Amino acid sequence: MKKHDPIHPNHGVQRDYPAKVKFCPLCGAAMESRMLMLENGERKVCTRCSFVLFPGPKLVAGCFVIDDGRVLLLRRGIEPAVGRWTFPGGYVDFGENSADAAIRETLEEVGMRVALGPLLGVFTDSMTPAITVVVYLARPGKEPPSKSDEASEVRYFARDDIPWHDVAFPTTTDALTAWVASTRKPRQSS
Repeated sequence: MKKHDPIHPNHGVQRDYPAKVKFCPLCGAAMESRMLMLENGERKVCTRCSFVLFPGPKLVAGCFVIDDGRVLLLRRGIEPAVGRWTFPGGYVDFGENSADAAIRETLEEVGMRVALGPLLGVFTDSMTPAITVVVYLARPGKEPPSKSDEASEVRYFARDDIPWHDVAFPTTTDALTAWVASTRKPRQSS
């Protein structure tokens, strides 16, 4: 591979941030763990310029595209969780808002221009707390959903047909659970 050839991001490596940061993003010197005054906790600090790394969560945004009471899911074509089901979504770029990112990611992954609806919820995986997922409800655009490098299969599922045993991430399960609960009619009291 040549230096300037395009590459696919390695999302497994992305999940190593910030725990495995070794070098200062400002000057390139080594980082070391140091006790930070006033916080009473350790942070990574540059050995040369004293830059302190204050990591925040990485924001992911996506859409539950709903058509005729069914939710659109895609079978992941890339790692992590290749071959498992999730909804269209991905990382929010710096300077981008989550709603715009959800629309962009849906277009990139399944080829649909969607009409964004209300927020379904915000979900965090306790095993991967560095990632926070924002999920919006959306109406499908005119284009039918299509496969891509990131989506090896695309299908609508009724709530009773969701492949729970083959879902990609805990946050996907949490979001699907919230959506299913939102579709149930409230009980009438007698």
